[in-house]
Amino acid sequence: FITKFIFITAFTSVTLAFLISIIFQYLNFKNDLNHYKKEFTEQKKKEVKNEVLMIYGLIEYKEELLRKTVEDRLKDRVNQAYELAMDIYETNKKTKTEDEIKYLIAQSLDNFKFKDHNNYFFINSNKGQGILFDNKITLDNYVDIWDLKDLNNQPIIQIQAKIAKEQKEGFTTNSFIKPDSNDGIQYSKISYIKLFEPFDWHIGTGEYIDGLTKKNQEEILNWLNVLKYENSSYMFLNKIDGNVLIYEGKKVEPKPHPSPEIFNRQLEISKNQNGDFFKYKYKKPNSNEEFEKISFIKKFDEYGWIIGCGVYLDEIEKELQRKEEIFKEHINEQIISILIIFLFILLAIYFIS
Repeated sequence: FITKFIFITAFTSVTLAFLISIIFQYLNFKNDLNHYKKEFTEQKKKEVKNEVLMIYGLIEYKEELLRKTVEDRLKDRVNQAYELAMDIYETNKKTKTEDEIKYLIAQSLDNFKFKDHNNYFFINSNKGQGILFDNKITLDNYVDIWDLKDLNNQPIIQIQAKIAKEQKEGFTTNSFIKPDSNDGIQYSKISYIKLFEPFDWHIGTGEYIDGLTKKNQEEILNWLNVLKYENSSYMFLNKIDGNVLIYEGKKVEPKPHPSPEIFNRQLEISKNQNGDFFKYKYKKPNSNEEFEKISFIKKFDEYGWIIGCGVYLDEIEKELQRKEEIFKEHINEQIISILIIFLFILLAIYFIS
């Protein structure tokens, strides 16, 4: 009886200890797995969000750089024109009449041509008379442009005159028809103007930025076209008018989004200025099967672009399954090791008993 009691007690104790160890490890793994799943999903969400914000920041930087380059160029040109006009004035003020000097200045700036014929100098009086207006010298006829307004109903000349009188010089943005264009469309234009004190004029020049912006956009799209991502992740880029520019990570000719319902959801979510996540089902590249996906999107207002990047949730599950397999292998190794030890203990207990 004593022999059996010692053997059974030892056998039961070792078995219970072994079972309790395995159960606790399994329960801890399940808790860790749920925690890891949540943490891993958040990590992937953070990665796609950072990717979108990185691209958004790059677009923003290139747009600011473009504007700064244009502004520096315009300022330099106007300062040259101002120096030329002042030199003509100082040289001729004692020998020629005021009207003659005005005509000389207007003619000199009219002859100052740029490579881009859409760019030119203009001269207006701060009371609203066009002096050199729309590539024409209008000194002979009083051309009243005081109430001239652009597409957004902004009084162009009044704003320029205010800047000249209050700040002496500065930038203004408006829309205007291109001189060499017959489409009648007003294009966005940045202008720099400077006060010409002797005649209470302001001299200025501007640059239409639609062509430069288009070139900027093309460079960005070409860069996005060569970006590579892990697994089935990719960047996408849509316009707010419903056209796709980057589809499944590749640059495409503008075309309507293949899923209007998903695009409408993107458009709605993009109204959040800070961007946001949304969950949906979508097919993977080179596949017709749909999988659950979570994406982060943010709108770049200046271009009317919706930038997005996402991750397929089944690929997160695959990673979690891989972790689970590693755990099972670890548990199996422990079971084998404990069984071997268990057998040695049983033999030792048997002989001791």
